[in-house]
Amino acid sequence: MSSLRWSAYQLLDSERELRISEHRFYIDQAKSRLLSQFADIEAEAEQAEAEHWERSGQSFDPDWHDPGDLAEAARDHGVELYQLLSDMHDRTRLSVVAGMYHHWDKTFRRFLVREFRWPRLVIGDHTRRALWKLDSAKLERLLAAIGLDLSCLACYPRIEAMRLVVNVFKHGEGRSLDELRQRYPEFLRASAHGWSFIDDTDLEVTDDQVEQFAAAIELFWRELPSTATFDEDAALDVPDEFEKAWNKDLASQQTTPATKSSN
Repeated sequence: MSSLRWSAYQLLDSERELRISEHRFYIDQAKSRLLSQFADIEAEAEQAEAEHWERSGQSFDPDWHDPGDLAEAARDHGVELYQLLSDMHDRTRLSVVAGMYHHWDKTFRRFLVREFRWPRLVIGDHTRRALWKLDSAKLERLLAAIGLDLSCLACYPRIEAMRLVVNVFKHGEGRSLDELRQRYPEFLRASAHGWSFIDDTDLEVTDDQVEQFAAAIELFWRELPSTATFDEDAALDVPDEFEKAWNKDLASQQTTPATKSSN
């Protein structure tokens, strides 16, 4: 006689569309309120150079000032402003990507915590907290155990790249930077390719890559199966942290009132 199969979660079409709508709103507003501010920084730099030159002319004294020096100072002022705005544009793109990724990650984990109560995967405070604390690799292992292989989704490579980009942006040098260089070197400045030393300042995301990341998040919510099932009698291959948390919650639930009162 075959054993029963548990449904690990249920993703309704209404929730799927809600997540996509929220994500699109974030992207649209990030473009119109943030990224659009950098649309014409070259013209802003040229205007700053012209204004600097004009101010210099107001106090120009041919006996003391060299017009060439004043022109060079004006050009330097314009170049400096352009570089500062360009750097800010880069950081703003990365901030938009980080916000996008963290919102997706938290929304997905919150969904799992809620849904995993029904098949008794999340049964208390310890398992709920463990699910939030698992790193991406261990979360993927937990999901694979209940029949959901995230690596089979078409969006997976872009989301993996986004995870590494966000980690490097947030933490600087480390394992994520090494992995990004090996797997996704397109997110490092071309000038860094071939160099033996790179750091987080070489991280770069273009407008097109922001669009690709945004498309990957939307595709995730479209691709995510409506449910995943597992055998109720199967010994699930879950991360040790989650198994220990589950056992703690189970032990807490099995504590008798007499035992509680005696403590």
